[in-house]
Amino acid sequence: MSKTDKKSKDEFILDVTQAEYDEAMKKGWTDDDIQKPGKHRFRRVSPERVYKPSEVKVRITLEVDGDTLMYFRQRAEKENAESYQTTMNRVLRTEMERETAEKDSKFEPMIEDLTKDKKFIRAVAEQVKELIAA
Repeated sequence: MSKTDKKSKDEFILDVTQAEYDEAMKKGWTDDDIQKPGKHRFRRVSPERVYKPSEVKVRITLEVDGDTLMYFRQRAEKENAESYQTTMNRVLRTEMERETAEKDSKFEPMIEDLTKDKKFIRAVAEQVKELIAA
């Protein structure tokens, strides 16, 4: 098993060996299931300190067309206007939520049918048992 060192009260170092990684990959795990070989630092966080992705700001470098940037900056110059970054984020969020809602509504009938299909539920339960046993 991977070695876990306690660095401080809320910080841990997970040391994953190449052999552990290779063994997990042979079992059918993916990179989403296990950390790559090496040392990985983690912090234990109390539930009240866990943030939703929508509450976290991430700094990125983004290239936009000059006229697009000018448009949002000019909007931000108006009295009582929000900053151009906030406006751009809001416009992007509106598009993301619209697209997500369209996808969700498209699959709702299929999801409803599958949750009533006993054969499908049994197949899912069998796969869950296999994953737990692995």
